[in-house]
This record gives sequence, structure tokens and C-alpha cells, in this order.
Amino acid sequence: MATPDRGHTLLLSSLGRSNTTKTPLSTIQALIVHYLANIHPSPTPLAATIVSSPIFLPFSHSKLEVLSTSFRHAVHAKLQALKADSSGLFSPSLDTQLNVWSLAIFQGLEGGHAIVRLACCSGLLLGLEDILQHLPVKKRDVMGIAEDELVMTFADVIDQFSTSDKWGKEFHSAAESADALALSLIIASQSLLLHLLGLIMRTIEDAFDDGRFLSSLQSSLCSKAEFKIHIPADSPISKSIKNVSNSTSMAHISSISKLCARTVSLFVDHRPNVALPLISEAYQKLNSITAHVETDWFPTSLSGATGQSLLSPDAREITTAIWATLKTLLFSVIMITEAGLSALVYIPSNSAVLQSTSTLAVIVLQALSHLSFVIAQFGGAGHGAFDELKKLFYLALDVLASDVIESNKYARHICDVESGLEPSRAHPFYQAKKAFALSAIEQLIPVLNESTIQEFVFTACLPHLSDASHHETFESAHSVVLATFASHAQKARESTSQQGGGFTRDIVPFYANCLIDNSVQGRLSTLQLRLAFAALHDDERHHRLHLTLISCVPSVPLCLLPGLLDPIRSYIDRAHDEKKRQELIDALFAEIKERVGDREKEYMVRWWGDLRMKWAHTGPSREEIQGGHSLDTEGFAYK
Repeated sequence: MATPDRGHTLLLSSLGRSNTTKTPLSTIQALIVHYLANIHPSPTPLAATIVSSPIFLPFSHSKLEVLSTSFRHAVHAKLQALKADSSGLFSPSLDTQLNVWSLAIFQGLEGGHAIVRLACCSGLLLGLEDILQHLPVKKRDVMGIAEDELVMTFADVIDQFSTSDKWGKEFHSAAESADALALSLIIASQSLLLHLLGLIMRTIEDAFDDGRFLSSLQSSLCSKAEFKIHIPADSPISKSIKNVSNSTSMAHISSISKLCARTVSLFVDHRPNVALPLISEAYQKLNSITAHVETDWFPTSLSGATGQSLLSPDAREITTAIWATLKTLLFSVIMITEAGLSALVYIPSNSAVLQSTSTLAVIVLQALSHLSFVIAQFGGAGHGAFDELKKLFYLALDVLASDVIESNKYARHICDVESGLEPSRAHPFYQAKKAFALSAIEQLIPVLNESTIQEFVFTACLPHLSDASHHETFESAHSVVLATFASHAQKARESTSQQGGGFTRDIVPFYANCLIDNSVQGRLSTLQLRLAFAALHDDERHHRLHLTLISCVPSVPLCLLPGLLDPIRSYIDRAHDEKKRQELIDALFAEIKERVGDREKEYMVRWWGDLRMKWAHTGPSREEIQGGHSLDTEGFAYK
């Protein structure tokens, strides 16, 4: 259409008027269909006029339905027009021309009201679905543009009505009411209901390039002058991060993630049996994205960089953009996965769906583990995490803990994975990975069996119990051991049987010594030591703890010996079990005779002499203590 005709003029004048227009909506609908399909050279200006027209305000179902139907019928009309003009040998294919036409319309819709855009996009998608059968099988990706635009537009609508900005809400027009939101959902449901979650996840995958946006990082790194790490401005990773950061999907990722979270929650609430496989598939995609990111990040020198001084100015700029993308990915994963797990908590306990929820929790924990190096930037996944992460982390572990078999399987697996990284134990990536694993295991201890704790958990903790170089891992390892003691004590109180827990009892002396070794400055605080020793205390472990205390006698200097020996004497005097009492006396005798230094032994001989008569029927004599040593004690007066 080279020049505007009377119908085109009527359409433009009608669209430019307010709701007082006298042109029937049915006439406007027919004109929109005709001119969108036939206008040349491009439908972009007309689409822009339609989306900004005041005749659709205030919103009503009939007005939005006219918009949606107009764009749907316009697709059919455009297909017929293209078929009529496709006689030339070198004419572009139908799907190519439809893509160009659709893109031109979406360009015109940019900047319009979100609800109006939603109605237009919905109609366009429905129309493309209608004509799909007329296109060759290999050319049916024509719907991709419409699906992406519809998801982002719907996300904008949800974001507009769920914003917490009270100041901004004061300036919303009267049309933006609860009724408007309901109308939006009605319009969107016509085209999105069956495909919504899949479409959103595809958009999220596109936003993060399927997790491959760091694939060129290793090859892009080099050194320059005094800087160990340099990234040229024209390197592949620079281009990759720029493309990801500037993409339309990434610009709307916050709204898209909120939409995905809301969709997941509604699916679980209303159709849990159908929802769980779809949600599991969506979470697997997130897990795949994070796994690719972790795989590409770990081998690079950036993963071990602990300061900005190693980076050149160009590298710092690109690294900042990389970290911004990584943090955005983490926030999206948290928002989407938390919504599903939170909704699953309210499913009745007799539902068959719950049998698979532990698997879902494992997928979430795996995704978080892949991003543990990002989580470490926020204080870790445990008690120091920010609220949203902490809620998801503990929620996933609570869901997993409801399945004892899966919990043990997960604990064994995560310990196996971390053991494979032992050669890199000082690496920041390893430390973050290990801290995450230990924080997760700590919460699962009550449901883990003794073999899992002995063969996997304790082995994973052991290297870190005396290594405070990475404080988070150090404290996490101690927390796991203390959780083991607390769980054992709880089970002992609840059970009349004395079977089981042998390993936990056996490690009491070792761990008590470990705590003493960690009482130096910069390791465990006084409060932490007191809480740890308190956790060791119960009837079974108390005796072993005193044996351990006795074994520390040779390590204590002379000035502190009275403060140590008095509590030992008091406990021996109070012991009711004669066998245990004798064991303590024999252990003390062995320490004095064989391991106490000469200077301290002088004091110990006097101390033992005072008590030997009280313990005469069981205690060795002073001569036995002195043994083969030529110890002169004549100059000392015994107290």
C-alpha cells in the first residue's frame, strides 16, 4: 500500500481518539487486521500507534479481546498475502518473511503499556500456532520470537503489579487495578497455559547462554607486564560477557525470574501431579547451567585470585561484569527454586507426589553447590548467608532429610566429590566447595547412619579440624563433629538400647585433644570451646573426657598444674563406679611416672604423696612413681 487510503485514515483517526470514539470496535478490529497484514513497507508505525491508543482505556475484557483477536487474524491474513506474492523464484521463504514481519510488529510494540502489549503478543502467538501446520516441519521455529516476547511482556505485567515501591504505586493510573491484573492473566492464559514454564526456562537459558558464557574465559587470559592476569578488551570472553549483559533477556531477567517463581508456585498449588515432572525438568536445566559455569570457572587463574592487585585494569573491568552475571544467576536460581520447594511443603503428607520431592531437593542443592564459589562472596551458605539464600538452603535440606535413604546417598556423594579435590585444598574454589558441603552435611547428621558418618563424613572433616587457614571450612568441620555428638546424645536419650554409637564414643578422646590444640589464639574462641566441651558431656562420654583431661597433664606447665589436678582429684573422689575410678587412677599414675617432666614431677610427687593414703588400697606408692629416676625430694616439705 503505497499511499494511505480512506480506511487507513479512518483507522488512524479512530486510534488517536479517546474512549469517546464513535467507530465500533468491530470495525477497528477489521481495519487492524487488514492493514497490519498489507501495509508497506513495514507494520512497525501502525503497531506503535495501536499499542499507544487511548481507546483501549480503561481496560476491559472486550477491548483486550479485540486486540488479541486482531493480531491473531492478522497472522492469517499475512500468510495469505505472502502466498499470493510468493510466485517469484528468488522470493524469501514463508518462515523468513513471517519472521521479518513479526519482528517489525514487535519493534512497534516496544514502549507501549505492558497489558496492551500482552494482548497483542498473545494474539500474534495464537495466530502463529494456527498457521504452523502450513509451514514445513524444519521451518516451524517462526514462533520463537513471539514466545520470547510474550514471556518478557507477561513478566513486565507481573512485575508492575507486584512491585514493593509504594511511591511508584501512587502514580499508577486508575487502569492499573486488580481487575487489570486479572484481565492480563485471562489474556495470557489463552496462549501460555500449556507452555508457560517451558517458555520461561528457555528464555532464562538464553539469558545465561545455557551456562556457556564463560567457555572462552580460559583461552582469553594472559599476563601483561606486572599483572599476572590480563584480559584483552577484544578477547572472546569480553565479547561473550558483553553479549550476555546487553541482551534483552538479561535486561528483564529479574521480572522473568519472578514470573517463573510465581508459575512454579501456582503449578504446585493447583496441579501438583502434573507440575512435579515439569518443575524437575526446569530445575535440571538450572542445574545444568550452573554446572557449565562451574566447569568453565575452576580451571582459570581467576578462580584462585584473591585480590585485585593481580588483575590488569582491563581484566578488572571484565571481571566485574563476570561477577555481576554470576551473582545475577545465583539470585535467579534462588528465587525460582525456593518458590517450588516452599509450595511443596504444603502438599498433604499422603500425596504420592511427595515421594519425589527429595530428588528435587537434591537437584537444588547440586545447583547451589556448583555456585558455591559465588555463594562464598556472600558469607557462605550456612548461618552467615543472606536471608533468601539461608531460607532456600535450609528448606532444601529439610525436604531432603525427610528421606533417610536419599539423605545418606547425598552425603556420601558430596563427600566423594569433595575428596577428589584434595590436591587443591588450599585453593579458594576448593575451600568454598568444601564449606558448602560441610554446612549441608551438618543439617543432615540426625538422619545419617553410623557407617556414613564414620566412612565419609568424619573423613571429610578430619583434614580441617586443625587447619584454620580457611576459617569458614574450619568452623564448619567442627560444627559437623559437634552435631554428630549432639545427635548421638539425642538418640541415646530416646532409645532404651545401648547398641550403636560406638564410633561416636570412640572419637571423644581424640576430639577433646583436638579442642585443646585449637584453644590457641586465632582458632576457636573461648565461647566456642566452652560450647564444644559442653557438647561432649554425657554419662558415656564424661568418663572418656576425664581420661583425656588426665592425658593432658604432661603438657601443662608447673604454674597451672594445681588448677588442673584439683578437678581431677575431685572427680576421682566422686566416682561411684569402682572400675572407672581405678582406671582414672591408673591413667594418672602412668602419666606422672612416664611422661611428666622432671620439674613438674617434683610437684607431682608431693601431690601424689598427700593422696596416696586416701587411695592406699588402689594407688601406687611414691617410690613406684619415682621408678628408676634419681629424684631428690628430701628438701621439700609435703603439704
